[in-house]
Amino acid sequence: MDQSKSNEPVATKAADSIPEPKRSFSVEFFVGLFTMLGVATCGYLAVGLGNMRFSHADEYIVYAEFDNISGLKAGASVEIAGVPIGEVSAIDLKDPVARLSLRISKTIKLRDDDIAAIRTKGIIGDRYVKISRGASQLNIAENGTMTETESVVDIEDVIGKLVHSFTNKEDEEKKVATK
Repeated sequence: MDQSKSNEPVATKAADSIPEPKRSFSVEFFVGLFTMLGVATCGYLAVGLGNMRFSHADEYIVYAEFDNISGLKAGASVEIAGVPIGEVSAIDLKDPVARLSLRISKTIKLRDDDIAAIRTKGIIGDRYVKISRGASQLNIAENGTMTETESVVDIEDVIGKLVHSFTNKEDEEKKVATK
């Protein structure tokens, strides 16, 4: 038997006669394209609605120290005359005060006698930092600290002092009546 003839591939007429398919856009291509556009759109909306920022080049940091920031959270708004100008980016304890990092738009320059106060939106709304303008011509530098601050007025403390003052007056009246 001749070994050289048995190892050679045998060509068949059926394999040679299969035509190559014509290249065209199919339904699968358009479904894939539509899916990619949908995913990209969802990603864009998630970033936009979540107020995510990838750069803080147009903002600067100013610090403010408060005795009490009860209820204020990172991400809270910083406003002047009701217009948002920034946000609270971090809250740290610098014993005995709370130190807020305020991220402010570079288009707004805070003055060294501006007053930062913590206020509530509505009756039981979220807390925010309200900036009241001063008259100074000197601006606070980037990474500077606001010296004029007003802490939160805690309703529980006010009610407690009010109730305490009534009970103290009643006790004094009973002491005077028994003498």
